[in-house]
Amino acid sequence: MSTQLPTPPPDDLLDAALRHELRWEAPPELTNRLLHLVPGAVPMATAEISPLPRWRLYVAIALMSLLILVSIPSASYLYQLVWFQWGFAQFIAQLEALPARLLQTFYETMPFARELVSIIALIRDQLHWLLVALVLWIILDNWQPERRLVHQESK
Repeated sequence: MSTQLPTPPPDDLLDAALRHELRWEAPPELTNRLLHLVPGAVPMATAEISPLPRWRLYVAIALMSLLILVSIPSASYLYQLVWFQWGFAQFIAQLEALPARLLQTFYETMPFARELVSIIALIRDQLHWLLVALVLWIILDNWQPERRLVHQESK
């Protein structure tokens, strides 16, 4: 028979995990820069870390680009399959037809609704032109052309 080892309480496990994760070691170059600020401090000896070869960077960029180029079409294909399988196309078609049905019901219940809607559309068109004029006014009001002063030398 094997004897089971006693397991520590969950609080101790969490405490140990937090202590392990919250341990942070400063990089040696940062430590040296900070030690240079203190008068009389002896800087630490640091080993030079050579930069990674450029080909590794290029390989990583190429792999990420390839992964992105493959994942976008595959995700769109998956969404298209789900879209047509669940019948979202019919749902969207019903949503597109809904405003026309609601407007027709509105016209049938209130006979003067057509005139009201045409007046609102006319006001909307006028407000669009007013907005265009306002934007042009603001642009022209803030526009200050460069003025060149020509200095003539007197002889």
